[in-house]
Amino acid sequence: MKSDLVYIFDFIIKQWSFTPDSFRDAIINAALAKFVLSAVWWATRFLVGKFPQNNAVSAMSAVFNTKPAKFIVVVLDVTLIDVFLFFAAVALLDLRQQFSYFSLWSASLFSFLFVYMLIITHADVKRY
Repeated sequence: MKSDLVYIFDFIIKQWSFTPDSFRDAIINAALAKFVLSAVWWATRFLVGKFPQNNAVSAMSAVFNTKPAKFIVVVLDVTLIDVFLFFAAVALLDLRQQFSYFSLWSASLFSFLFVYMLIITHADVKRY
């Protein structure tokens, strides 16, 4: 069983054709882009509520309510789901093979992040 999983994960990793550094950079860039988009979207919604007559804020809100903008958010969500699923599976395998507080913590964290991103993506897809 263990060797089968090693072959599967090895195959998946080889399909990405990323070096470890570029894979790390892709994860960081996707997370940073999602954070920035979320912060700007929240600030825009807040400002529209406070200043509904402001044309600049209303225009920015209209940009974020377009199909392409919502599609970009969904793509970033799916990217982060893929990443968190992979790391959750690796952390759970590590926890199964050798129990440690670090592996328990990392398995809990990545499993939570995976489920959280599924919930967020479901909400974003409904808005799309």
